[in-house]
Amino acid sequence: MNAAAGSAAAVARSRWRWSAAGAGVAAAIALPLAALNYRHDTADARDQTLTWAAERIDAAERIRFGAEVEPPVNTWVVNTEYGSAEPVGETYTDPPLLSLAEEAGEGDVVRDYEFAGRWLAYGHWITGTEVMVAVIERDDELGAVTAARFRWTLATLGVAAAGGVAAWLVAGRMQAPVRRAHAVNRDFIADAAHELRTPLSIIQASAGFALDRERSPDDYRESLSEILTASERAAASVGDLLEFARLEAGQESLRLAPLRLDLLVEEVAASIRVDGVTVEAEAGEAVVVAADYSLVRQAIDNIARNAAARAGKVRLSTRLAAREAVIEVADDGPGFDPGMIDHVFERFRRGDRAGSVGLGMAIARTIVDLHGGSCTAANRAPAEGGGAVVSIRLPYNPAL
Repeated sequence: MNAAAGSAAAVARSRWRWSAAGAGVAAAIALPLAALNYRHDTADARDQTLTWAAERIDAAERIRFGAEVEPPVNTWVVNTEYGSAEPVGETYTDPPLLSLAEEAGEGDVVRDYEFAGRWLAYGHWITGTEVMVAVIERDDELGAVTAARFRWTLATLGVAAAGGVAAWLVAGRMQAPVRRAHAVNRDFIADAAHELRTPLSIIQASAGFALDRERSPDDYRESLSEILTASERAAASVGDLLEFARLEAGQESLRLAPLRLDLLVEEVAASIRVDGVTVEAEAGEAVVVAADYSLVRQAIDNIARNAAARAGKVRLSTRLAAREAVIEVADDGPGFDPGMIDHVFERFRRGDRAGSVGLGMAIARTIVDLHGGSCTAANRAPAEGGGAVVSIRLPYNPAL
């Protein structure tokens, strides 16, 4: 595993560790709260069962005093002196009546027991030797306890999962610059191999041709000329790759100052000299923006040179549009291929059959993005003279 892949794997492992830690912290906070709520729900379920038992006892006592109410089920009057038990209403279980009544003494007693099911027996002392006993099935109570256990376990797991996801997202935000740096490094290597393959192949072929056997001075001169051209192309590609990697990695800090774009496009137009191509700047009103001179100049220069590679005439102009300053680079060339017009600012994308395959347009867009602007590319209609037009839009502040 190479260093870049190993570092990327370490970043991924770190993010998983952050996620696990977040889940653990969230679970540690949620568990005590879930335990308290579970205990509260369990107590409520038991209180409800005791309430039903007390209601049966109350109904049985009212019957003893002559009230006409519906007799409660599974309720007895137990006489501890004679060891007898008299049911108040219908019964369908056989609780330990005598032992429960003896435990009641002169108060109340509650006992859980099992007999073809799970029950709660509630004994209530009423006279010196008599105890009222009511028996309640605990199915509802136990069902409520099970539901509470499931509910609060699920809630704890949900909080832990939410903590893990939150930690995962936070770690992702924190690691974004690192991942971006890794991506830039990986792409830089791939792009360098892609861009340098052709010139290095030319250098190798030309050198091999020259050394294959004795050649005439003209043949050696031609081979050296090919090697020089290819090496210059390789050097330019390396420079563009380094510049693009630096911009993509966020290593370029803007040095903003008031900049007159109309004068800048005149400067760029005057600096481009290509045989058979006319590059000119249209006179226009003064347009001042807050920008980094060297970077914006590089962006305009890259776009203008790209246009000069495919056209006979290139025209640069500036204008204001709402709160934007617009720089247009128009040419009379064949225009961009319609299928590629949306990709002309991507690395190593050919927008037409005459332009070069490089990083100039991608670097230009990155520079404009750093200034909070945008780049667009379009083809002009034949009625307008044809060709392509690339627009740079930068934020405009009238106060400058």
